Amino acid sequence: MLGNFSFGDYFKKEAIEYAWDLMTRAFGLPKEKLSVTIYRDDEESYQAWRGGIGLAPERIIRLGEKDNFWSMGDTGPCGPCSEIHYDRGPRLGCGQATCGPGCESEGCERYMELWNLVFMQFDRQPGGELKPLAKTGVDTGMGLERIASVLQGVDSNYETDLFRPIVAAAEALAVRDGGWRPPGHAEDRVALHVIADHVRAMTFLISDGAVPSNDGRGYVLRRIMRRAIRFGRTLGLERPFLWELSGTVIEVMKNPYEELVAHRDLIAQTARREEERFAETLAVGLAKVEELAHGLSADKRAVIPGPEAFRLYDTFGVPLDLIKDVAHGWHLTVDETGFESAMQEQRERSRRGMKPTASAAPAVAARLPVRHIEFGGYETTTIEGARVLALVRGDALVDELAAGEEGQVLLDRTPFYAEGGGQVGDTGFLTASTGVAFVRDTQAPLPGLNMHSVVVREGRLRAGDRVRAEVDRGRREAVMRSHDATHLLHAALRDVVGLHVKQAGSLVNPDRFRFDFSHYAALSDDILAQVEDEVNDVIRRDLPIRTSVMPLDEALRRGALAFFGDKYGDQVRVVEVPGFSMELCGGTHAASTGSIGVLKVTQERGIAAGIRRIEALAGEEALRRAREDGALVERVQTTLNVDRHGLHESLQRVLEQNRSLQREIDSLKLQMAAGSGAADGEDEIREVAGVKVMVRGPQEGLDKDSVRALVDHSRRRLPTGVIVQWSVREDRVTVTVSVSRDLIPPLHAGEIVKELAGLFDGRGGGRPDMAEAGGRRPDDLKAARGRTLEMVEKIIRKVGAAR
Repeated sequence: MLGNFSFGDYFKKEAIEYAWDLMTRAFGLPKEKLSVTIYRDDEESYQAWRGGIGLAPERIIRLGEKDNFWSMGDTGPCGPCSEIHYDRGPRLGCGQATCGPGCESEGCERYMELWNLVFMQFDRQPGGELKPLAKTGVDTGMGLERIASVLQGVDSNYETDLFRPIVAAAEALAVRDGGWRPPGHAEDRVALHVIADHVRAMTFLISDGAVPSNDGRGYVLRRIMRRAIRFGRTLGLERPFLWELSGTVIEVMKNPYEELVAHRDLIAQTARREEERFAETLAVGLAKVEELAHGLSADKRAVIPGPEAFRLYDTFGVPLDLIKDVAHGWHLTVDETGFESAMQEQRERSRRGMKPTASAAPAVAARLPVRHIEFGGYETTTIEGARVLALVRGDALVDELAAGEEGQVLLDRTPFYAEGGGQVGDTGFLTASTGVAFVRDTQAPLPGLNMHSVVVREGRLRAGDRVRAEVDRGRREAVMRSHDATHLLHAALRDVVGLHVKQAGSLVNPDRFRFDFSHYAALSDDILAQVEDEVNDVIRRDLPIRTSVMPLDEALRRGALAFFGDKYGDQVRVVEVPGFSMELCGGTHAASTGSIGVLKVTQERGIAAGIRRIEALAGEEALRRAREDGALVERVQTTLNVDRHGLHESLQRVLEQNRSLQREIDSLKLQMAAGSGAADGEDEIREVAGVKVMVRGPQEGLDKDSVRALVDHSRRRLPTGVIVQWSVREDRVTVTVSVSRDLIPPLHAGEIVKELAGLFDGRGGGRPDMAEAGGRRPDDLKAARGRTLEMVEKIIRKVGAAR
């Protein structure tokens, strides 16, 4: 989106003149091809177009509020707008004499809106009254692809040089891998255009640090990708393809967006993993649709509820069309209205998930006497004579806090750092002439409004008191070591792993820290060692850590790293280790890298698709961990009676011996269980409505694999019918149900096991042919097991399984 803005400077006349000059002189568009729309009552805009520009009256069209009045919502800034339209000729029109800008005839594409000039003129009140703004503004928007299509003389955005290579690459893949033959049907062109648009959005989102997930921007990314994948399937593209097309997007867009090249591997790997995961999920989802349809059909219900259909779509990505196809096979329909309602609710949840919550201050913050206090924590950990501005207990402002009471304290100035940027809040003491309070945490309900959570240890604190504010210096220094280490770790990861690595979150504690970053695969031990060595090398060199405040634009030009989603002001604080690391950061830091002491990585793991987490220790905590690890190794060596170098092999040998012995035990248990049923009368076999039912057990001490093997053994004795196997292990009871395939449908093992689970307050489910449920062992297991045949018989008769 292109645009220009004015805040209290130029207004309608100038904005219209600038727009006309750009369109006709700079872009060279024929004046006779341009028409404009204005709001019906906007005489100022009419005079600017008619008198200033000289546009003929018939080419100035007045439209109503729906088309030419813009607002942010029911209340707030709003105003009329004027749109510039381009006449693409009667070939794309509806043929009616009344055709013009704003034509609502179906399929009419003659007049294309190029530019919308919004004039922020009013403030709409709750009752609807429009109050003039003290300072008016201009906010314009022009579609890049639309103006490109006009200048390049093509009918569609997708025929411009921005999209044509992406569409061509999608066509080539559809021919190569899907067997598609161009030009195809009109629906195929739509599919290609959707894929091109969505793969471009996907490429930029992943490059900016988004990863597919179930909330916020990650949810938007996942929905975009899955929609593109579904359209790809209509062209025969069954295997992953978006990851491949992302390379074409990068080639098209790399000149203005150089970062795409640096993130090429991250984009491709993240996209491919999501595509592969979706293929697996879709297969599971289709089985879930079949299971749901079977259950509803058995209950004589004719409609798949909308929320259930949406759950299958949202969780497993099963398109509504596929759900309807499966439903049709079971003589069911789908509640599409309920489906759309559930989808709208999810959209609202996603929007709410994308809104920052930290900016919404608690109600009590709105009643405080100031909105910002002086922070001196970068220079010192102690401030004398700070004044108590307010005291809070619960949601109420109070005059004092007495010994033993908890509350919050607002000072006029403080050395206490409020939690932010991953760094935990400071702790320490507030000491007045009348009392002492322990500060157990520091938070900022509003930026710059540091609130001290306290417990009064002795005496009392009163509003207006002067206090000595003293941060726990040892804890602060430990936090700084961890925070400095995160910056060095980030820089080392980008150096060793790649520039696509971006911080995705952090937690900086005094005793440990964690660092989340974007990457598509686990880091090998060798890579982790390289990262750790590089950080420790910078620590040993004791490089200076410099902080400075500068304009945001200057910081970014100098190469400082900023983080997607963070909010920055015009002036930012930059933390730099010259030649190694430079980030925007508001946290507290030491004077040099040597104060960190040493860094030790303790764990690296994945926490989400495309997001990895490193947990690490710095300084004294790293040394303590090294001592503990050394002592643990010595104890294991003593226990196994081996030297350090033979420790791994000895452990492997002991574990393999244990596994071998366990396999022998399991085999003996299975043999005993398999031979115990018929011999001692534990088996029950009855024919119910033409269906043979075998009930076995309960067998003691078998694991899940052994129980399934026992069921398979029973199936050889009963090739057709229903098998119910009870088993007990420690205080847990499990019931496993197997239904032979000739009885599916109408019988379904998952439905049977759910009914039997009610006998012992268990939970479970599964496939039509095999399912299980588990729960705590009931007081009277024998009685629960004794009702099995009765309940299975009831189910068989209910679904009419007579054969």
